[in-house]
Order: sequence, then C-alpha cells, then structure tokens
Amino acid sequence: MRIVFTLSLFLFAIKAIAQPAGSLDPTFGTTGKVITSITNGSDKANGVAIQTDGKILVAGNSGSSITGKDFVCVRYNNDGTLDNTFGNAGISTTDIQLGSDDVANNIAIQPDGKIVLAGYTDNGSDKDAAIVRYKTDGTLDSTFGANGIMITDFDNSQSDEIRVVKIHNLTGKIIVGGSTLINTTHAKPVVARYLSDGTIDSTFNITGIRLLWITSLDYQYLFSLEDLVVQSNGKISAIGWRDFPTLAYDDDYWACRINSDGTMDNTFSTDGVNTYNGSFNGSDNGYSMLLKPNNNFIGVGGGAINSIYTDFTLFELNSDGTSGSVSNATDFGALSEDIAYGLAEDINGKFVSGGSAGSSTARSFAITRVSSGGSIDNSFDSDGKTTTTFGANAMNECFEIAIQSDNKIIAVGYTGNDFAIARYLGDAVPDLNNFQLQSPANAAVNQNYSNLVFNWTDAFGATGYELEIDTTTTFTGTPQTYNTVTSTKTLNNLFSNTQYFWRVRSTDGTNWGQQTAAWSFTTNTLENFNLILPSNNATNQNTATLNYDWSDAVGALSYEIEIDLNQTFTNSPQTFNSATSSYSQNSLQPLTDYYWHVRATDGNSFGQWSNTWKFTTGNATSIADKIAADEIKIYPNPASDFIQLEVENNFIGKHYQITDVTGKEILSGKLVNIETIVPLKQLAAGTYFFQIGELIRLTFKIIKE
Repeated sequence: MRIVFTLSLFLFAIKAIAQPAGSLDPTFGTTGKVITSITNGSDKANGVAIQTDGKILVAGNSGSSITGKDFVCVRYNNDGTLDNTFGNAGISTTDIQLGSDDVANNIAIQPDGKIVLAGYTDNGSDKDAAIVRYKTDGTLDSTFGANGIMITDFDNSQSDEIRVVKIHNLTGKIIVGGSTLINTTHAKPVVARYLSDGTIDSTFNITGIRLLWITSLDYQYLFSLEDLVVQSNGKISAIGWRDFPTLAYDDDYWACRINSDGTMDNTFSTDGVNTYNGSFNGSDNGYSMLLKPNNNFIGVGGGAINSIYTDFTLFELNSDGTSGSVSNATDFGALSEDIAYGLAEDINGKFVSGGSAGSSTARSFAITRVSSGGSIDNSFDSDGKTTTTFGANAMNECFEIAIQSDNKIIAVGYTGNDFAIARYLGDAVPDLNNFQLQSPANAAVNQNYSNLVFNWTDAFGATGYELEIDTTTTFTGTPQTYNTVTSTKTLNNLFSNTQYFWRVRSTDGTNWGQQTAAWSFTTNTLENFNLILPSNNATNQNTATLNYDWSDAVGALSYEIEIDLNQTFTNSPQTFNSATSSYSQNSLQPLTDYYWHVRATDGNSFGQWSNTWKFTTGNATSIADKIAADEIKIYPNPASDFIQLEVENNFIGKHYQITDVTGKEILSGKLVNIETIVPLKQLAAGTYFFQIGELIRLTFKIIKE
C-alpha cells in the first residue's frame, strides 16, 4: 500500500532576542558546546541517553590504527565535563572482535542503570549485529552474553547492522532494529528481541528475529529500519525507509507494527507495513519516531523538495497506518540539504528534531521545534530553528537528541574527527537584571508633573515590573511603588517643582531581579507658560469685548487672571478664573491703560504670577465699539485650507490682517463683499489671530490644522 501526504512549509523572519529557547546553554561546556577527542582517528557520536541523576551518556565509535573502529561510551557530568568515575577518565572503549570495525549506533539505559550499546561488528569477512552492556561504572557486564558482548547473525551470514536499541521496562527485554544487507542494493529490515541476559528470546517469532520482507515485491528494495518504540503491551512500532535501487532519488518513508509474539499487526494497514511518499516524489527517509498515547506515530527525517535538496520533515501516521494530520517541513536554506535524524518530545509536548543542514562539504548541527499541531514554534530561537558549528571544522553533523528533565536539549554527533555535543535552552532563561532605564533621562529637568511617562528597556523573560519613586536618594522618605506588565508607566500625581528619584526591578512571576541604579528628575513649575494677547503695550484695544490669551501651562487645572489700572495691582484689581488659557472681558474704559497678568493652579497650589503686560483701549465712539458680536461670522474654525467670512455691509471696505501669536503680520487684505474666502494653505498648523479694522481692530482667534 502506498499513501501520499503533503508537508506544509513554514518560513518566518528572524527576530533576535537575548537568551530565548534555542540558545546554546552557557552553563554547559564552553558556551554550550563540548568537543571530545577519543583517539587520533575518527570519532563519531551516534546516540545519547540521560541518566536519572542527570549525567549524560553518549555512544558512538572511535577509530584506531591498531584496533580499528571500536565501540565507545562516554559519560559527562551535567556541566559537560567528563565523569571520571566512569570507565577510564569518563570513557569506555570496547574492541568486540580483535581488530574488527565496531560501531555503536544507539544506546539505552535499563531500569537498573546498566547501559546497552548496539550497532555492528565487522571482522573483515562478516558483518554482524553487536550488543554490549556496561555496568554503571563503565566496565563490561559479564552477566550479559559473552563477557558483556552479544554478536548475532540475523540472516544467513549476510551483513547485519543494528540501528536502534530499546528496553521493555516491564520485562527487561532488549529490542533492536536495523537491517540485514544481501548486497549493496538489497536489504531486509529486521527486528530482534533478547532476554535480559543477552540470549535470543524464542517467544518472539520462534527465532527471536523478525525479518520484514512482507510483500511479494519487497525483494526488489534496499530497506533500513532506523527507529522503534515498544509499547507496554509489547507491541513494536518501527520506522525507516525503502529505496528502489535502480531509480535515483526514489526513497520512501516506511513503517510497520509487530505484535509482541513477532507476528505482524494487521490493524496497521492490512499486513502490518506501509510506505509513504512526501510532497515531492524523491528521496524520503524516516530516521526517528515517537508514539503518541493514541498509538499514532510522529516521525521525522529528510523529505525531498526537488531532485537535489531535502528539508527536515515531520509527519504523523495514524494507528491504522493511514496518514495523520500533523506535518511540518523546515528549510534551513534554499540550497541546503536538511535531514532530521533525531526526534524528542519536550516537557511541554512540543516536538524537537535534530540533524544536519548544509552541503556535501560543509554541514552544521541543525535543530528545530514545532508545536504538537505541527506549526513552527517561533519562541524557539525566534524562528523555530537554529544551527551550530564547532570551531573551524566544516563538517558538523548531529545524529541524535535527548531532552533533559529541565527541558534542555542535548544534541550529539561529530565535528571534524571528534565527538561533538551541544546543549540548548528548552525554555527561555529570564535575564531579570539586564535592562536599562530610558526616560525621563537621568537629571532631567522641567518634566511634566501632571503626565509623566517612564520608560525602560525590556528585561528578557520578565512578566512584570515594579517602579519605585521617592524624593530621597535612599528611598526612605515616602516611597511610592507602581506595578506594570510592560516596560512603561505613566504617572499623573507628582508635585510641581520637585526633585524625584526613581528605579525599577523586574520579575518573572516567581523571582525578582535587582533594583536598577536610581535616576533623578525635576518636575516643571506652574510658571511654564507665556502671555500672548493682547500683546504687551498694545493700543486701540476693543472696549466692548477684549480677548485675553496665553499658552497652556503644563499641569495646570485652571488659571487666575488679574487686571488693574496700576502695574502694582494695588488700585482696584479685578480677578477672574478660567478653566482654559483664554478669557473674554466686557465693558472696559476707553482710552485707558490697563495692566494684566496670569497665574496657574494645579488644584492644590498656585504658581507665581506671570510677567505684567500693558495695553491701552481705544476710543469708545468708534464704529468697532458699537457692532454686535453676531455681525461677523468666521468659519470653519478650526480650518485647514481656508476660512470664510460673512459680514454686514458696514464692514465692506475695511482692511483685515492675520497675525501669529507674536503679533507678526502673516496675511492682509480688504473686505470687498459681504462674503470673503481667505486661503490658509500656506500657513503652518497653529494658532493665529484674525483682525478687522484700522484704528480699532476686532480680533478673532483661529486654529489652522
């Protein structure tokens, strides 16, 4: 049976942030990386397992000119240093047959802590499956096989290799999967089961070995079983690939399920096996898998996107062998060949894949993380993927990953000719002390006491902040604290003309960081405004209605204007209150000198009086004193492009002018009709004054938007 499914490609822009999930863990090795040279030959790490005490076991092989390739098991402490209580200074090496090439492809830890490595041994004439068991101190376990070693010929002295080993924790039985190679173009997938002492389990398919050429056409193909999972009931689910050797780039994902007695599980497809093709009919290779609680598979590998390049692929297979709904493809570069070899589920239920990306001459460790639904996880290194190289070595490949109990990710493989291990943060690590105050700037003056915005940079991983403010540098006066979930806070209850000190600390919801160094600022006074109209020493001012105007005082709730005939305001001063920065007065005396000033209040106290300005009223018998307010209409106001005037006939022929707040004339003209349009396009946005008349001018404030 052949089923086609399509993988969705997710590409996201890079957004750099400090210490997110996916960053190398600085507490491991040197900036998150460890390189171990076993011998002067070629050393490769193929498998990894985490002990219950957090120590890290890595399996692979090391090359020697004397003994050939040998099984190697290395144990590291949680910080990446070698564990000197294991083997020889942290390293155990086993030459399975004298001078043979021995490669450990995978590792598993038994419930009693003993360590099982599996792969192959090649004595030059025959290549057989090999299993080695070590005690917890790294020495060979003599109770297993022949002095800790078990060699198995899977099928008629053909070339046999184990790719994966798992422990059935309920029975202690050891289950392996791999292939038996007939020739360079044809091979059978195979699963075998052993008892805890290393002998073949005859209750599994009688021989303890299940060769998986199932269909009548399987003899045509080159198979490899790459990973398997054992259920509590003993059923075995496995994944790998199938290659049709006469066709280039014609590999298919392959999967099967076997009953605990070694028979095929016919509820998975009709014969217990199935093949699958990716989105492009090319090289699709499955290398690792997980089993969900509903017995669906999650698999990863390399999926062809054209005849040359592959992407990381993640896919789901239902428990009946049909294609599931979860899929993802991750591209590490348009010209990159990306292959996922390892898969693990983190403590949050997300899927982490590890493998390599690059070309045939330069490759990197490549890690990606997706949600349980298959969408890329942008909280992982900001775009769901990361790559790592070690030193100047061009070739760096990751072959297996594991998740620690703290959700950190261990990736193992090789760099150049040495073991390479990287550890990544699975969760963002808060950096609660790494942020800066921004505004108000230190020692800033004239700050708005009625509406002041405090800003600081984000502390990575922070879920909230506490702003503390006081009038003493030691914060022992009457400190006030304010909480916010963002890196900004606005206060509107400060006092004017006061020096304050402020500092901030951040929290991740559990822990608090340190307080920042204190910054100071001084609030503005209530005197931060200017008089505008009538301008100082203005003459011929209207006696009927006179408009006073001044700029807004920051923080003021209202104003008090005082008017008198004496500049010392000791004659008969008149006092008026206004909620805005303007006031209209009626019935002034003609041809009289007046003095005026203004002060602001914040509702608690008054500021100082402004400078005193003088104006002189005009002749009360002039026509301007006699007109009613409704004889002139100006609209729209505020205006953008123009204002329109409607006046009575007695204003025709009079001059008009527009001035800015300083009294400078901007425009002027003459009223020739009862309706006049005055263009404003050339004026900048702001406040202006429209005046009509010569000796006595009627003044109107207009706003240009």
